[in-house]
Amino acid sequence: MNDIQSGTPAQQNVKPSTEDNFLYFAIKYKAAVISALVVLVCLGAGTFFWMRNQQTSEQEAALQLSRIAPLLDRREFRTAINGQGQVAGLKKIADEYAGKYTGTPSGNMANLLLANAYYSLKEYDNALTVFKSISIKNDDLSAAALAGTGDCYFSKNQFEIAAESYQEASKKAENSVLKAQYLTLAANSFQQQNQFEKAAELYTKIIADYPGTTGAAVAQRSMWQISGNL
Repeated sequence: MNDIQSGTPAQQNVKPSTEDNFLYFAIKYKAAVISALVVLVCLGAGTFFWMRNQQTSEQEAALQLSRIAPLLDRREFRTAINGQGQVAGLKKIADEYAGKYTGTPSGNMANLLLANAYYSLKEYDNALTVFKSISIKNDDLSAAALAGTGDCYFSKNQFEIAAESYQEASKKAENSVLKAQYLTLAANSFQQQNQFEKAAELYTKIIADYPGTTGAAVAQRSMWQISGNL
């Protein structure tokens, strides 16, 4: 009788089952669970709308960028930068659609074209600022931005920094032709400083690593030119 009322020691030590634990948890923390589910649903919806918004932004950026192409073909760089009438310029397109995390492909391309336009106008400091701000997932385009900084430094007669930029561009590029081309520019930057040994080292590497490329042909000719200085 006492066993029935108080329970045996064995019965008193029995732990709740997994189902009981889950039910207790669900009841006690029901509000928290519901809130967590709501957050997850909202995050999922947010991601969906963000992706949809990105797609729309890319279409808008691509359309605006297509209107700039004729200006670039005609080398009307100032107009391409600032825009004309209803045609948005590269600067506006880049401001609205370029960015490291939220930028669209066409927006980032507009940024690259903007930097090139400044360079073509010999506004090297403006070009440098834009080239350094560029963030593009495509390695070859990212390398082109690094090479652009090299072009700017070269034009400013800062050959040592130019050589560094070109070498970084070569490392970044995936295309072997571009790798060779950028290394050739780096070697030429050293050559401009009369650092013929460094230039020869790069020219030799280009000839050995990238045979048959235009860069290798240029490197071979340059080696002949500087051979008397080694």
